[in-house]
Amino acid sequence: MARYTGLALLLIGAAGIAAAGGASSAPEIDPTMGISALALLSGGLLVIRARKKRQQK
Repeated sequence: MARYTGLALLLIGAAGIAAAGGASSAPEIDPTMGISALALLSGGLLVIRARKKRQQK
């Protein structure tokens, strides 16, 4: 279950980055990019955690 949740969070993060648009002139972090970064990070961690649990069995 954690693996599917992690994959879903990765997809949400990637969709958020894609929806954020192109490059801007100022290196500001808007809330959309922050949420996307958190979703990608937490999704990646969940996928890694699920793989480690599966390898230990």
